[in-house]
Amino acid sequence: MRLVNRTLSICICSTFLIFPFLIQAHESNKDGGINVEKLLETEKSWDGVAYQAYPKGTPQLSVLKITVALNTSLPWHEHPIPNATYVLKGALTVEKKANGEKRTLKAGEVVSEMVDSAHRGYTGKEGVTLVVFYAGQNGLPLSKPAG
Repeated sequence: MRLVNRTLSICICSTFLIFPFLIQAHESNKDGGINVEKLLETEKSWDGVAYQAYPKGTPQLSVLKITVALNTSLPWHEHPIPNATYVLKGALTVEKKANGEKRTLKAGEVVSEMVDSAHRGYTGKEGVTLVVFYAGQNGLPLSKPAG
């Protein structure tokens, strides 16, 4: 357990140490081989609700590639942890159960998902391929059916 925490700490610290150099290299070499583009930076989900806190316990990052066929509706669900979705190809409409608020996402777009709020996604005439990044806790599910 101690080794896992130490390894995670080293990885996080390394990321923070290396990132500024990548930005600096990008700014000083704009027509070179490095391009950094910030896709999302937020403290709230797509519907404007602020994130409260990360779960306590051992951090666990998960990244899923999800492909949803055309004309498919995902079940209503909730996420107990913050996560963000990047649309690789296709389109997805996300819908909030409480008030029917919707947002359609297309290839190249990213969305910060809701925490502890029932929602679903559905496709239309084309399917969608997503990459979803979860910042959770060991033993905590990534999603659960909406109650």
